[in-house]
Amino acid sequence: MSRISRATRIPRSPRRNTAFRRGRLVASAVALGILISGCGSSDSAPPSPAGTPRKGGSLTLTLPGEAASFDPAQTSFVNVADGSRMSAVYDSLVWTDPTTGAVQPKIAESLAPEDPQASKWLLRIRPNVKFSDDTPYDAAAVKANWDRHADMAVASFQAPAAFGIAKTEVDAANPLVLHITLKAPNANFDRSVARNLSFNVSPTAMKADPGAIRLKPVGAGPFILKEWIPNERQVFVRNPNYWQKDKGLPYLDQLIIRVDIDVKRGVESLGKESDISMTVDPKNIALARSKGLGVEELKLNGGAMILFNTQSGPFSDVKARRAVALALNSAEINDKFYDGTGTPAKGIFSSSSPLANIQLTAPENDPAEAAKLFDEVTKNGTKPLEFTYIAPSAPTTVDVARFIQQKLSAYRGVTMKIQQVDIPTYIRTVRARSSAWSAAVGQQWIDDPEPGIYDMLHSTSFANSSALADPEIDAALEDARRSTDTERRRDAYTRLQVQLNKQLPFWVYQEATAAAVYTGKVTGLQLFNDGLILWDRIGLHR
Repeated sequence: MSRISRATRIPRSPRRNTAFRRGRLVASAVALGILISGCGSSDSAPPSPAGTPRKGGSLTLTLPGEAASFDPAQTSFVNVADGSRMSAVYDSLVWTDPTTGAVQPKIAESLAPEDPQASKWLLRIRPNVKFSDDTPYDAAAVKANWDRHADMAVASFQAPAAFGIAKTEVDAANPLVLHITLKAPNANFDRSVARNLSFNVSPTAMKADPGAIRLKPVGAGPFILKEWIPNERQVFVRNPNYWQKDKGLPYLDQLIIRVDIDVKRGVESLGKESDISMTVDPKNIALARSKGLGVEELKLNGGAMILFNTQSGPFSDVKARRAVALALNSAEINDKFYDGTGTPAKGIFSSSSPLANIQLTAPENDPAEAAKLFDEVTKNGTKPLEFTYIAPSAPTTVDVARFIQQKLSAYRGVTMKIQQVDIPTYIRTVRARSSAWSAAVGQQWIDDPEPGIYDMLHSTSFANSSALADPEIDAALEDARRSTDTERRRDAYTRLQVQLNKQLPFWVYQEATAAAVYTGKVTGLQLFNDGLILWDRIGLHR
């Protein structure tokens, strides 16, 4: 039985769903504070995602930001960024079902370990799959894409996943088989593929002009990009060369993805200008339900947080990090800024995760202890703790930052300044792992801890923004990576939680959520990974 379908994957029920590089930080910064909802009738039952669509028609998705690029090496795959755009033109090798935690096949027939240590893997690709330029989608094509991600000169957003691969070899007897040797055992390598290495470009197009991929993608997905009007819309049409065309897929003739960063138009757009939207704001999800719209929601790991630079500056002192966390109250932030619709965080893991120890809650809400620690750090106010908090210019993000500023101002010797920045500045500063920043807002949407939490915290990871280097954290992450057994992984992540509560490289105040909000016109909706859309399944009601 292939690895991607075996029953040893983490069991989850629909109620217990779990959900780096700089691209995720791009989407994090864009999405914080964004309201995307829709109109509907509260008089009838909300729409259901289940159903077989009719053939033909056009569907419009609204996203809160313009596409960064269609080059898989130069963009983010998260739910409110370019993930669903990439899914439309590239399709996936494999994908993760967030309702079960299982990695599922798509263009791949199977992806499974070749040895007991899971240091060698074998990828089998379906026969007769071609890119839209008629180039065969085979093992050599996958190898060319993964080699490009690993090329330091490319500076790929997906480099952390590619760097874990020691070598890839096309099978001498079968061009559809790729042998993969990892640098270290990883029983969850298929999850890294699902999240970071599943969108592949035609090697012919890549060789001819890699710079052109950004605007003119050549993939094997259900749609082809036909038109792109920047900051307005992208129009996709059915790929006549799609590998599932004999099944009548995709159902849609046309897909439109429009951009609208004006949150005030969110409710009015559904049913008029668009059919489906993505939101990561719990208040918007509650509003959508009150309007009678369909909502497919995922409860994910990660969340909205304060990131600390543990390498240099005032927060290289763990006492200062702990004092900030103890001065704040996640429930108060949820009530004040999310109308109580969200879930106050207990740490980096979702409270619904089967891998989390719900008894382990991150420190917070102890003003008296915070005062003692601040007095110790500032020597009773004679050595001020002054820092700048970096926040992208999104309304809710800035409002929460001002609230944190007001709370911390009550403590002797503590001064927090807020620096509102654009997204490129945020990336250059926070991702630098240097003394250029002290604290910043952060946001993560992580379905399974692999690879997201590993990338976020391991000392060798390029995505470790806090620059924390802790041997116990590294050991826990590595132990969890080497197993697919739920109990063993939970034990390892419990050790991780214990150490995170000691080190506090971040303080998470709001659990992560992502949802597709849609009208009754839509059916066949299936979300994958952290909330992307499988475009070969979705369509319009009969």
